[in-house]
Amino acid sequence: MRMPFSLKRSVLLCSVALSLPGMTYAADTMVVTAQPVDTATSPTIGYTATTSKGATKTDRPLVTTAQSISVVTRQQIEDQGAMDVNQALNYTAGAFTNFAGAATRYDTVALRGFHGGDVDNIFLDGLRLMTDAGSYNALQVDPWFLERIDVIKGPSSAPYGQSVPGGLVMETSKRPQFTQEGHFRLSSGNNSTSGAAFDYTNAINDQWAFRLTGMTHDSKTQYDHTREERYAISPSLLWQPDEDTSLLFRAYLQKDPSGGYHSSVPGEGSVTEHNGRTLSSGFYDGDSALDQFKRREQMYSVEFSHRFNDTWAFRSNANYSHSDVDLDQVYQIGWDTSNPDLLNRYYSGSRSSLNAYAIDNQLEADFATGEVSHTVILGAEYHQYRNSLSDASGSASQLNVVTGQAVGTNPSYTFYNSRRSYSQTGVYLQDEMLWKKWHLDLSGRYDRIVSQTDNYDYGTKYRRQDDHVSTRASLLYAFDSGISPYISYSQAITPQSLSGEDGNLLKPTTSEQYETGIKYQPVGTSDLYSVALYDLTQNDVGNRVIVGSYYVPAGKVHSQGIELEAHNQLTSRLSTIASYTLNHVRYKDSVDGNDGHTPYVTPNSMASAWAKYQFDYGMSGGAGVRYIGKQWADNENTLRVAPVTLLDASLRADLGAWNNSLKGLSLQVNVNNLTNRKYVAGCYGTGYCYWGAERSVVATVGYDF
Repeated sequence: MRMPFSLKRSVLLCSVALSLPGMTYAADTMVVTAQPVDTATSPTIGYTATTSKGATKTDRPLVTTAQSISVVTRQQIEDQGAMDVNQALNYTAGAFTNFAGAATRYDTVALRGFHGGDVDNIFLDGLRLMTDAGSYNALQVDPWFLERIDVIKGPSSAPYGQSVPGGLVMETSKRPQFTQEGHFRLSSGNNSTSGAAFDYTNAINDQWAFRLTGMTHDSKTQYDHTREERYAISPSLLWQPDEDTSLLFRAYLQKDPSGGYHSSVPGEGSVTEHNGRTLSSGFYDGDSALDQFKRREQMYSVEFSHRFNDTWAFRSNANYSHSDVDLDQVYQIGWDTSNPDLLNRYYSGSRSSLNAYAIDNQLEADFATGEVSHTVILGAEYHQYRNSLSDASGSASQLNVVTGQAVGTNPSYTFYNSRRSYSQTGVYLQDEMLWKKWHLDLSGRYDRIVSQTDNYDYGTKYRRQDDHVSTRASLLYAFDSGISPYISYSQAITPQSLSGEDGNLLKPTTSEQYETGIKYQPVGTSDLYSVALYDLTQNDVGNRVIVGSYYVPAGKVHSQGIELEAHNQLTSRLSTIASYTLNHVRYKDSVDGNDGHTPYVTPNSMASAWAKYQFDYGMSGGAGVRYIGKQWADNENTLRVAPVTLLDASLRADLGAWNNSLKGLSLQVNVNNLTNRKYVAGCYGTGYCYWGAERSVVATVGYDF
């Protein structure tokens, strides 16, 4: 694979990454203690995980999975004080989650340079969060309810069907445990931030266990005239009569009376000065008397698994979700050309009600043919949502940025009714083969994807049906030393939300990736070091035809890069996480004049490192540095967004180490963007840029029992 950057530099970085574990363990004495069995659904320990179900839907060691996978554990989420999934992925190789700045309304994750769909690559407990990416109705789960987050890099349509080219984010919920465990948190911080959270699990008897988790959060945010408010609760019940059978019921209920801020500022006034000044990082371009974002979520799920014998097993995973969203928002659309103090504004309004169903059934067979062992999965999956909408849009009053006053009045708006529906029906077959130390995986899938939009007031209907076959193949060799080199090939299909000249949706884009890499897990440890090089191409990308203002499926997006990542427990006191990403993304064969350009929201490089040290007397401290490389503000590549380096820190005191009567009580302080760096996080064109999150300071009092 020909890379557009120095091979010598890449080899040097790989060599350094792989030499670290050897140097560390030569100096330290490794103590091996008995640990509980690590599975993809069991509670995580520290900053390391050894297995994942994300890539193959089977519980498999990360070191023998021939695909780049990053795992964010529960401990990492808590130590870094992550308030949302975007923050939780700040230290993950290949993931860029910072482009919406301090806006937290949606979980927006760009992987390997692909941000198309934004919210459409989030999964929960093996099933896609049924978000309608063509509307404002996007589901979100608070990280307090998650045990881990697995980031699966690259096209993943063979196991999951519809997939964003760069990969997917698999969230795993906390599960009931048969041992008592309880947590309580009270938090307070700047911007009038406050919150409370609890989590309790225990056995009812030797077959039944339950868990009850809940939280509240309130903040005025860094933006003027805005606030966030959330209430969420999740009960779950587990029946496990024996080691071969389990049945899990789970509910998740969330109410967001106020969804904070999700708007932008012009590039002229943020990336560059406008009329001799820049806008503040708390700038608010809306109408406080009109703006609102309210979201109410309900999700109910059931997971069943049963192993009949040594050969046959069956699993079924199903959920139902319902989400209501009410939105009214006035937002800027650029400077008035006749008055440099005035911003033009626009209005969007939406009332939507989404109902969705999803189910995934898997029949597994474990057997051998001669010296080759097989794990074969035959699966059938179905997803569906219907979203009833009432939408309005139109011009709004202007805003004087000097006085903060509106100029003119907002006209009345007419709401139009429509319904968006989507379904995906897929069948897939996968064979994981093992011969001696060789691991060969082959999988294929057939999907039928149907999208339809009914505009009731206009009397129009647009429907599109696509049938697609996706494949995946990989080969890995696992040395006794813990080193596992691999190669893989994978494909993806991604439906488009853009319309062609006839008003119908464009055909889905397709993508394919070649990846090679090395994973290293020192024997007797859960540490994991990985290097991945990839070549990823998305085809039939929607390009805008200027004359006529419609889109055609023309051109490609080509992404090449290298990712290095390390999660380790260097000593009994020191835990570290480090990552480096070098990414080269370009448009190819484009008809809109952007051929050879880099898409916006695509940093050319990223790096991060986090370390936590356990001091004496119950004290521990963490510190991290994040670097986000330069990016373009627009697809035309006319304006650069400057790189930025950010610092984070945490300090924790376990009071039980000072006084035994305070056992379980702790105090923790987290500071993100320690130096309060003012920066532009990302831009969707020169007219729509996001200020990065200001310094946040949050103190948490916790009690674990």
